[in-house]
Amino acid sequence: MLFQRDLLIEVGKVATDPATDTIKLCEGVITRYSLLFPAGCAGLVHVQVWLGGFQLIPWSRGLWLRGDDHLIEGATQYPVGPAPRLITVKGYNEDTLYDHTVSVTLEVTPTWSTLIGVQPEGMLGMPILGSA
Repeated sequence: MLFQRDLLIEVGKVATDPATDTIKLCEGVITRYSLLFPAGCAGLVHVQVWLGGFQLIPWSRGLWLRGDDHLIEGATQYPVGPAPRLITVKGYNEDTLYDHTVSVTLEVTPTWSTLIGVQPEGMLGMPILGSA
């Protein structure tokens, strides 16, 4: 499943008070991510992606991604547990003239709980397939 958010980062947003938006995910595993910095950002727009109190992107805490006409993408295997499963996208803008919008996309392989070893009441006493 793909989850996407466009983060508008206005002039004047600083690292200590960044623009933020959230993405609500399903339970599963984040398998891919991409961040699109459109032409014109000129390396002046900085973005991080967080899950709860853990910085996911970039992996090094305290660092920010930036670019100009640049798609940053990668593979990962980060599990996303039970609710609330909220991703926070943060960004700040050093450009003094223009607002910028960065697109963040996450691909999640969903997981669903399964009941193993549970038989419906109507099947009690029936043989299990493969047993004699």
